[in-house]
Amino acid sequence: MRRKVQLQLFLEENRQWEKRFLADFDLDVRLFEEMGLRIKQIVPVRSVYRLVTDKGFYCLKKLRFSHEEMTFISEAVSHLKDNGFRNVLDMVVQKGGGRFVVFNGSSYFLTQWIDGRECDFMNPLDLECAIDVLSDLHKASENFHPTVMPENRDYLGKWPDCFRKRIIEMQQMKEQAAAKPRKNEIDRIYLNYVDACIGDAEDALYMLLQSDYDQLVEQARTAGGFIHHDYAHHNILHSFDGRTFVVDFDYCIRDIRIHDIGSLILRNMKKCCWDIDKAMYIIDSYNRKNPISHMELETMVPFFLFPQDFWMVSRQYYIENKDWEEEDYLDKMNTKSEYTYMRKSFIDSFKKRI
Repeated sequence: MRRKVQLQLFLEENRQWEKRFLADFDLDVRLFEEMGLRIKQIVPVRSVYRLVTDKGFYCLKKLRFSHEEMTFISEAVSHLKDNGFRNVLDMVVQKGGGRFVVFNGSSYFLTQWIDGRECDFMNPLDLECAIDVLSDLHKASENFHPTVMPENRDYLGKWPDCFRKRIIEMQQMKEQAAAKPRKNEIDRIYLNYVDACIGDAEDALYMLLQSDYDQLVEQARTAGGFIHHDYAHHNILHSFDGRTFVVDFDYCIRDIRIHDIGSLILRNMKKCCWDIDKAMYIIDSYNRKNPISHMELETMVPFFLFPQDFWMVSRQYYIENKDWEEEDYLDKMNTKSEYTYMRKSFIDSFKKRI
């Protein structure tokens, strides 16, 4: 008879995907015996479990990707550590020398658990630390030569095709919404904004093709680095003993570094009413340790202009049919749509400042 570890789930937020993902973990005592651990407590935290064991505290993760991709991710983290970047946690080596434990058809791995708090971008000290660490991460990522290079992990040179594909999807979703005989509030919001967003996306593609993007790609290819690709506040942890760690490299890819820098700026703009001074502060702070070229600054403009958020929430609704409440979709669609005009004003100011 199977011996299941009993636990009670206390989730602070309604994260539907995380709930479903965590439910698929096979929390059998035999899994932990294979890892050489005796479990005292298991607590769900976002898309992982915090383990309290006889050997300390660990983070239990389940593979969401192929072993080829996980090899790339593991080697990327190890490369950072080998290059002196001490702000990451490597996977725990298992008794057989590997890092993954296969149990009932699924693969699991452990990292050390860090007790601390998530980064708060609204806290100036936290933001300064996050920028500083990102700069160090990009430097340490250079000259990375993985044993495997999954095609979907190499994003160099792919921005134009990505923009084109998403423009087509927005046009298809527009036709889908317009064809509905009975339109709900989400459809009406989408149709009110989609033409402006498609126009912005087409302008962003044109600007990208006129920019020095290809030259930046070749420079990045020569440098041989990679980016985090999900540098969000919850992936930057401040431990209670004063250290800072970057976690969750699940989405790391080869790409030009302004993808990370631009994303960090956009995450902050959405929290501070698109304050151009804060955007320039992020650039200036990064620039002190790792200079950003004028070509990179100019190429950020089409990156900022493309309506990524609007495309994403629309896709989740019309194509992926995410299992969310209609009210959740309505809130998201309202918020992402409102960015359309705020973003353009921000970009006008940005172009004057660079």
